[in-house]
Amino acid sequence: MKRFNFKLEPLYKLRKNIEKQRQAEVAEVSAEYNKERDGKDSCLLKIDDGIRYVDSIEDDNEMLSMSIYLGEYITALNSQISIHEDNMAEISVELRRRQEILQEASRQRRAVELLKEKKLLEYKKLMNKEEQAKLDEWKKEYVAGDAYEY
Repeated sequence: MKRFNFKLEPLYKLRKNIEKQRQAEVAEVSAEYNKERDGKDSCLLKIDDGIRYVDSIEDDNEMLSMSIYLGEYITALNSQISIHEDNMAEISVELRRRQEILQEASRQRRAVELLKEKKLLEYKKLMNKEEQAKLDEWKKEYVAGDAYEY
């Protein structure tokens, strides 16, 4: 039985490699986005922790001085949050663009893959037909051989 030979196999491998490359690019940009989001989340947690700490202070004078300090600290953290959000907005545009490129690469790979599956199915049908023809021929020879023995 001859081996299945898909003439577009090099194209299929190329499409798969391009898709993997695009996936890596999306993962890289996604990691940048996640880093910025984590930075923003960290700032928000610091604000929450600061508020809880100031709320836990029982001495009014100490609470007042810590509240002033916390206000300045929150202002600085809000500036950092703003920077993180701006970066996230920029990165999300790039991420969407890379995801669209990945989708197109996936569609192109899938188109060649579907063609390969179709050709493989045709090949299997042809092989089954050839095998059935051989079996029928052997059956005829066997039956004909039995007829001569009687």
